[in-house]
Amino acid sequence: MPVLNFILEIIMTPALILALVALIGLVLQGKNGTQVFSGTVKTALGMLILSAGVGFLITHILPFVFLFQEVFNLSGFATGSELISAAMMESVPAIAGTSALIMALGFLINVIFARFSPLKYIFLTGHMMWISSVLVAYVLYMAGFNEIMMIVIGGIVQGALLTVLPAVSQPVIRKVIGGNDFALAHLTTLGTVPSAYIGKLVGDPSKSTEDMKLPKGLTFFKDTAIAISVVMLLFYVILVIIAGPARVAAHAGDTNHILFGIMQGLGFAAGILVMLQGVRMFLGELVPAFKGISDKLVPNAIPALDVPAIFAYAPNALMIGFITSVVGMLVAMVASAFAFGTVPLVSIIGAFFTGGVAGIMGNALGGRRGAVASGFSYGFILIFLSGFTYNMFNGFAAVGTTGVGHDCVDAMVTMVAFHNPIVGFIVLAAAFVVLSIFELRYQRNAPAENNENEGA
Repeated sequence: MPVLNFILEIIMTPALILALVALIGLVLQGKNGTQVFSGTVKTALGMLILSAGVGFLITHILPFVFLFQEVFNLSGFATGSELISAAMMESVPAIAGTSALIMALGFLINVIFARFSPLKYIFLTGHMMWISSVLVAYVLYMAGFNEIMMIVIGGIVQGALLTVLPAVSQPVIRKVIGGNDFALAHLTTLGTVPSAYIGKLVGDPSKSTEDMKLPKGLTFFKDTAIAISVVMLLFYVILVIIAGPARVAAHAGDTNHILFGIMQGLGFAAGILVMLQGVRMFLGELVPAFKGISDKLVPNAIPALDVPAIFAYAPNALMIGFITSVVGMLVAMVASAFAFGTVPLVSIIGAFFTGGVAGIMGNALGGRRGAVASGFSYGFILIFLSGFTYNMFNGFAAVGTTGVGHDCVDAMVTMVAFHNPIVGFIVLAAAFVVLSIFELRYQRNAPAENNENEGA
């Protein structure tokens, strides 16, 4: 068990797992000691910088979340997949005991699937792997499986999920990044991808958010740092003015409430810039290093990474997706209240990280209007589905967890599908087969597409 716990800690530590991947890839390419050391350390540092940026960002957005709820007198259940996963592990020993083994076995099966199936994606987002392993343990526990069967079947289900989900989003990701260098590994794929195709229906991909023509006096908005700062300053300053000094003092202390809003807005923007620097740093090392794994261990393997990996490709779309997803979430709160009698609270952090992804994807397929429609659609889907699953599973009271719902769409879809395990197995197997067929078609056509692009 100590060895297994050590391995699980590595898998759960993003900087270590990505550094290990880079190390293996560089060694397999026959790089010298200096190159291996440099690439490994830079990959780890890039991920640590990204994590620092995310932490800084969350520190500056949390007061906004609390003030938002207080000002608009929101009450209901919180949405947070990390929260509910931790609560399930604390409440049910069978889930706590099996989920770690499901995660380890699932990662191994993901690598095996990548080696021997057309789906070459290796899922590398540790906290999403953890959430997935807990929800798989939960659905099998609720279905009445014993712990041995939970581990064995759960490992296979986990491995299949980790392989399938990046494949679902990859056709859109290729359009976002202009290639097939990496994929996305996140449990929001089944929300962001359909939202992007909704954006495609109403938009025009030739009119990108990144090409918006601004009056000369506003051209400074083309600078990512300025654009993000202005948006967040407006959000924060308006909110603290509405909230008033007394409410803000609970978060700001003796600092003037308006100055507090200004510094929090600028701090949020600073977190984004730090995060983007980390993304550039670890991608610059990891993607070339991954070629060693691709060539030797898993031919044509594609690393599936956390969502910030695509933020730099369309920062304007990121902010549009963030804003419109908040609007979609607010509308969905009302819809959920009428439909299910439950009110999931807006997930501001989810709106930025994954609503922003929906905006980027929507822009890739449908330009500016696509980014707006995609962000709104995603926000609505996430909150409405959260209300649906909370109601369907009776507030998760069966495992001693109430007052918290999921904010990862893929987690909720998996739970609904596996409410009847036979249906869940059939759906997952069918998805694996269908996606494999589409992947084989892409692989056959890719050389011709590449030649056309080179000729152009």
